[in-house]
Amino acid sequence: MNIFRIYKSIIYFAIASSTLFIACDRDDDDDVPVIVDDVYTPVEMTPVSGLRIAWDYSSLQQLADEGSSPEMIRLSDSSLVMVYESAGSIHLKKSLNNGVSWDNSSVLFSKSTHKGYDGEYELTYTDLMVQPTIVLLENGDLLAACGVRYRYTVSDSDIEFPASIRVRRIAENGTVMEPVQEVYTNLGCEHPDFLQLPDGVVQLYFSNGSSSVDLEMMSSTELSVDIEEQRIEMISSGDGGQTWSGAVEEFGPDGMYSAWTGSKVIASRANKNNNCPSATIVNNDIVIAYGDNNTVTYKPYVVRSSITNNWPYPITGDTPDRDYALYEILPEKYNMGVPDLVSLPQGETILAYETNAGRPSDKKIMEVAISSENAMDFKHRTRPFPFSLDTEAVGNSLLYFNDSSVVALTSTDFQNNETLAPWMIKGYLVNELVINKREIENHPIFVGGQSEANIRVGLGIDETNLYVDALAIDPTPVLAEAGTENGDGIYLYIDAPNRSLLDVDAGIFKFWISSKGEVVRWDGKEGSWIPGSSDGVEVIETATDSGYKLAITLSKEELVNFNTDGIRFGVGLSDFVNPEEGKTELLSLCEDMRSSTWLKVSF
Repeated sequence: MNIFRIYKSIIYFAIASSTLFIACDRDDDDDVPVIVDDVYTPVEMTPVSGLRIAWDYSSLQQLADEGSSPEMIRLSDSSLVMVYESAGSIHLKKSLNNGVSWDNSSVLFSKSTHKGYDGEYELTYTDLMVQPTIVLLENGDLLAACGVRYRYTVSDSDIEFPASIRVRRIAENGTVMEPVQEVYTNLGCEHPDFLQLPDGVVQLYFSNGSSSVDLEMMSSTELSVDIEEQRIEMISSGDGGQTWSGAVEEFGPDGMYSAWTGSKVIASRANKNNNCPSATIVNNDIVIAYGDNNTVTYKPYVVRSSITNNWPYPITGDTPDRDYALYEILPEKYNMGVPDLVSLPQGETILAYETNAGRPSDKKIMEVAISSENAMDFKHRTRPFPFSLDTEAVGNSLLYFNDSSVVALTSTDFQNNETLAPWMIKGYLVNELVINKREIENHPIFVGGQSEANIRVGLGIDETNLYVDALAIDPTPVLAEAGTENGDGIYLYIDAPNRSLLDVDAGIFKFWISSKGEVVRWDGKEGSWIPGSSDGVEVIETATDSGYKLAITLSKEELVNFNTDGIRFGVGLSDFVNPEEGKTELLSLCEDMRSSTWLKVSF
């Protein structure tokens, strides 16, 4: 029973009880009311609309033996470049075949050391290269950056803190690596991210501590490395990254102090941390997603400014220029930080972050949400990597791969509980459909995020029938016994009147079609699935080298109250390894009993 029916029953009980109490005061016992049973009332819901992402388990790929914080960009139709952190250095890899295989890595930023002081004694600091990022400029050059963490050891204690940003240009179509530049240094300096504006200016956003620290003090054990406040800052370059607006200035008598200056403060919150910026262009605005511990734990927020006159003033506190990124207000016990923001050419924006929601506190997982416009009210949350609760996926990023897919990248201890390694998975962009002909030329619906098996589904329509083509890849075929669902096959869900209900009722149907074409049907009735007749359903089954194909014809006449303007449609994959062991997965965001979650199909 759903929660709405429970509430309704409580209300009916309260009304009936009150009526009965009043009736007991009457002299005529014949007037005592009869309490009737709960009457089912269908509840219409706001439908799940717009883009959803269907992740492809079969595309899971480990990109290096070890490493973290991977980020990937596309150079051409088939060429990709990836950067990642490993053992204190930043590595670069290239693929010439859309990520099917990768070249050996080269070191882009090397772990190094520099001299510091512990009082009057010299001390060796290790410079650890972390948090890489890379961008393809309009002229074909590449710009890479990373954060630098200083580490030293005193009295058998390791002290480590974020300290600097370094940049490197890669020119001549990626063949010439220019010298590494230090572009900003300060306590709390980390998490760089590039953005090139339409006029060619390159902006470099990063997290920075709110207090300016003398450069000599940065390499002294006298420095307190506690960071009370971080804010989002930005430096810029008008010559493709050869020079930057940040510079070292001297202060005090005879210039005895020196510190980096020239950055612009973008966003801050008093005594809080605003960190890990990720910038993109949405319409005519620059939008930055970042982590903000406004109350207790980190949540993703966004700030925005016009491209033409960007960031004329710092965004401090809560202002109209700062928004909580998600549509749903989530509990403070959930920690959701380190965002990555990507704009899609279709108009949507996707946001990745790491979260501990529903997991052990020290094992975060990657989550992705979608905004339909203006990079606000992100929803349709999914988790790309189907890892167990004892596996983490952090240091995440996203790549717009092509017109129909995106790539999610993460650092995970999947398959190795002691070492993080960079992994990727592909996700297909599934949007609402418009179908106006019988012929099925495309299969835009994808289900397959839980195992190597998957299905691609396409639809067709004519005056009398709805047509469904399902192409299944299944390396472990298991035939279901007659009359059972314990085997490989697919589920179809059809809300023929397009009622968009909380649960199922008249005009809403569910079909199980086995890999051999056997059909089982259920009809929705007052919140339950009732066995129905499979009349009006024709299936042509074809075995393929990698699985099977189902060509399905459903008579509109048998789909009661079929809406000729459009329906809601869902699909599921049944994947078994033997008749007793299997799993069922539905299209992203779909729920078995809730037609409001199914995909909108217009005719």
